[in-house]
Amino acid sequence: MATQADAQELAALRALSASIGLNPHMTQAAGGNTSLKAGDTLWIKASGTWLKDALSDDIMVPVAMAPLLEAVDRRDPAADKPQAFAIEDLNRRGLRPSIETTVHALMPQRVVLHVHCVDTISLAVQADGEAEVATRLGGIEWAWVPYFRPGLPLARGIAERLRPGVNVLILGNHGLVVAAETVAEAQALLHRVRSLLARPARATAAPDIAAL
Repeated sequence: MATQADAQELAALRALSASIGLNPHMTQAAGGNTSLKAGDTLWIKASGTWLKDALSDDIMVPVAMAPLLEAVDRRDPAADKPQAFAIEDLNRRGLRPSIETTVHALMPQRVVLHVHCVDTISLAVQADGEAEVATRLGGIEWAWVPYFRPGLPLARGIAERLRPGVNVLILGNHGLVVAAETVAEAQALLHRVRSLLARPARATAAPDIAAL
């Protein structure tokens, strides 16, 4: 990392990532990813690794942001293969960046959390999902992004909908992205958005033990 402050934030991000990865309401299997920008370098969860392992394993891979963003802007298919932008000298394990690396690079904030939040997805799959979310996220700068295939199509969809100040993305039929300047602020924003989008669990009938 470039500075001691960057190293401290990366350590905080690892701890938060592990916590998120252990919560099945936010992460299922190896899904979801987190990142931290340190100068021109984006540290992001590697493809195929699990957030829950962030404290016990080296799951973060460094990516050169500027050329990746240039590829997105040019609609270059290379943006669909972010491993081409990994910084080899800092990537001793040869990890591959997530296909959603472009999502994190496009958000201007320093810390980005992308989760497959069950409450968010339960709204994001609805035909009226955008309108329903709008009734819940008053006071938050958010944007709705219809479903696009992860990679360059999703990156372009996000780029077209980003506005100054937006720090929350609702990805149609996909999940939730929150962004902030510090890990602590990102964690607080994630908690706030999840609380606003929470839906009560439906009551279930008691099991018929005899029939079972």
